[in-house]
Amino acid sequence: MSKYLILIDFINDLTSHDPMAGELARRNVVANAASVLEKARKAGVAVGHVRVAFSAPDLPEAPERSPLFANFKGSGALQLGTPGVDFVPALTPAEGEAIILKHQISPFWKTILDEELEKHGVTELYVTGLSTTLAVSSTVREAHDRGLSVKVIADACSAGSLEAHEAELQAFGGLCEITEAAKVSFAD
Repeated sequence: MSKYLILIDFINDLTSHDPMAGELARRNVVANAASVLEKARKAGVAVGHVRVAFSAPDLPEAPERSPLFANFKGSGALQLGTPGVDFVPALTPAEGEAIILKHQISPFWKTILDEELEKHGVTELYVTGLSTTLAVSSTVREAHDRGLSVKVIADACSAGSLEAHEAELQAFGGLCEITEAAKVSFAD
């Protein structure tokens, strides 16, 4: 099996405000994701870093009728070229790791992710990121439908609350294996 680690939306604009910032800190989500990233790098596993970002403050690439993205329009958040869309320091991409730009919730929709997975012959996808209820959930469902074996690293994912995170894990749990950072091994 060819493995691939995906880290979703660990960018400043999404990690620095409550309730997400508090939840990330309380559960050590970034540190857990960083430990998995280090394991992947040591094992030579391909890595993709996803970020949601747009070319201008009015988010011209966002879905026109999206209530989610409407909350960000005009705020200056999620704008390419700003520090807000920089990856958090502990999860900065290394040379050769893919940076996957998305304009939707899903990292698959009109991005290079399918191309990346095909290039590396991926059969097993390891998922970390935020939000569990949105981008992580979408990734799990779409990866499942593409025939991939999916492993969600639960303590390296977060939603705005632990309750929402756990409910979503339960909702998509039948489509994947749910594990923890300490148990992840890229050997075999």
